[in-house]
Amino acid sequence: MGKRNSKAKPPPKKRMDKLDTVFSCPFCNHGTSVECRIDMKNMIGEASCGICQESFSTTITGICQSPV
Repeated sequence: MGKRNSKAKPPPKKRMDKLDTVFSCPFCNHGTSVECRIDMKNMIGEASCGICQESFSTTITGICQSPV
């Protein structure tokens, strides 16, 4: 009689690190003044500086959402 084959456990899932939402401004070079927001409903990403009031927005493409 042979032994039963033990089933190997699957490797644990890797956690995705959260992305930074606060950066230093490339225009006024002030640290932690640029705040980023993502509007998933309208698929628009926006970065704006609180010091020099510069802002940039763009459409979001290619975001993959992990199933929950």
